[in-house]
Amino acid sequence: MPGRRTYDASMPEEPVVLAPVERSPTTAHTAMLDALVAGEGLDRVAEIVEEHVGARVEILVPRPGSDGADGTAAERYVAELVAGGDPERPLEVTDLAPIVSGGTLQGAVVMLGGEGDAQTSAYLGAAAVAALTGVAMLNAREEASREDDELLAELLAARQLPPGEIVRRARLRGCDLTGGFLALCLNPGETPAGRVVATIAAERPDALVEQRGPRVHVLLPGDAEGATKLAARLAEQIDASAHSSRYRQAVDARAALEEAELLLKLVEAGGRTSSDRRTWDSLRLIFRAFVADPQELARFSEQTVGAVVRHDERHGSELEVTFWAYQENNCNMNLTAKATFTHRHTISNRLTRIEELTGLDPVRNYDRELLSLAFKAHIVVTMAPPR
Repeated sequence: MPGRRTYDASMPEEPVVLAPVERSPTTAHTAMLDALVAGEGLDRVAEIVEEHVGARVEILVPRPGSDGADGTAAERYVAELVAGGDPERPLEVTDLAPIVSGGTLQGAVVMLGGEGDAQTSAYLGAAAVAALTGVAMLNAREEASREDDELLAELLAARQLPPGEIVRRARLRGCDLTGGFLALCLNPGETPAGRVVATIAAERPDALVEQRGPRVHVLLPGDAEGATKLAARLAEQIDASAHSSRYRQAVDARAALEEAELLLKLVEAGGRTSSDRRTWDSLRLIFRAFVADPQELARFSEQTVGAVVRHDERHGSELEVTFWAYQENNCNMNLTAKATFTHRHTISNRLTRIEELTGLDPVRNYDRELLSLAFKAHIVVTMAPPR
């Protein structure tokens, strides 16, 4: 498409050429999602497609059990398709793109009149994907008006709910917790949280998802692999994510949510984007020990590294920071000094001070392992909600 020329009256001899506006199914899809987030609905999505294909477009998603008998020929046709039939396509429907979720046909984007081609099909396909997101958003809004909508919020607020009630309320929203589950906590960043919720609903209709403040919380049936795949699918929409370990009993749903929330705080504090690191499994185990016996974990942390923590608080000595840097740099003092912008002798003196305060030598392997465990326990005890 050639650029459009405009002229400044004060400089008529030098025309300015504006770059052409890109028009493609991808940019159209982005405009559709923006319209949905703005609350303009599926009708606006259809209008955007019409602007590109030059023909009337309708997005048809029949209600469950509807046969479309009272609708147009196109509505009856799509309703029969959704019901599993093989009806003859009406002449007025010149092209269509199916709306599919979880392998099940939900509806279709239909073009009425005009002539279809590859480009037209691409725009209709983009609309079908956007429509799926729109339907998920509508469902989420309907659920938000139901009594059972605030289940995750109630769990995070430490409201005591019987396990049977947790299972029942989750099932009402299509989430079965009886086979095991994980929790995810997501930071959408600049992306509207509604779009993230809609994507999750479309990608994993078996998930239970709620927005709570700036975070999005999810209970996800399955294992860590499913959580990792979902986080990867959302990678372009979110700033950071974290998932809990796998829990088997619905009574542990609150613990799973709190574990994921704690790990997200650590992910963000470390400037990372995900908790998918094998070494973080130790933090997950320590959190579960905290849930089982918070007082015992607090006692272990205090008894082992409490003196170091208090010394840092009083003197700003950065002993704990130095310990973690020493660990991160494979116990190499020169690399640790470089990473912390200090002298090698300073690192040596700080490690010696840790030994004086704890009786454990960070240079010795077994002592270092115990110190690491105790510092991690301190992190969990300090950052986890009280129990």
